[in-house]
Amino acid sequence: MRAGYELVPLDCPSCGAAVKADGEDVVYYCTACRNGYRFAAAEKSLVPMEVAFVALPNVAVELYRPFWLLPATITMHQRDATGGGFRGLMSFFLGGDQQESSGGRGTFAVPAFHAPLPAVTTLVRRYTEKLPELGEKLGERLLGGRYGVGDAKKLAHYALIASEVERPDTLKQLRYEIEFGKPRLLGVPFVHRDAKLVDAIFDIEC
Repeated sequence: MRAGYELVPLDCPSCGAAVKADGEDVVYYCTACRNGYRFAAAEKSLVPMEVAFVALPNVAVELYRPFWLLPATITMHQRDATGGGFRGLMSFFLGGDQQESSGGRGTFAVPAFHAPLPAVTTLVRRYTEKLPELGEKLGERLLGGRYGVGDAKKLAHYALIASEVERPDTLKQLRYEIEFGKPRLLGVPFVHRDAKLVDAIFDIEC
């Protein structure tokens, strides 16, 4: 062990099987007993996480990438704009485009893997809005989860604001707060198309 570093064995706390992971992963899935985990740096251990996978019948899925699912309650304090109402994810959470809405609930779907920021924001919006329609299943391999819960919350804020200011000349001021609930993980199917890795539902290149 080098100074400042400590090796932590990636053995499943539930069944003892070796957990497969990429070098920078912070979320894990044991294919032997179908349990998910995140790495808690403070405890230097794997903490159990609920994990499910998007069910996509009749599609040959090549790999599953992890998304954080973040239940959220949004409270709107102030929105000043020259015209129009809520747009993007704000409209999705608050229920329509009325500026009078004071709050709403929903679940953010945020990639836990590295991708260009424009792709991340698009994935957050599309999968957050699609999430109520997606079926779930168990038992697939899950790799590439490099972002922890804290990172996912920051990306949720960013995507929310980015979708709201698609026409930045109309929005003057926005004050809101988000209360996040207990996170879980979702494996989303990805495939290679035209030599590019894209999600299997929206064809968003990552």
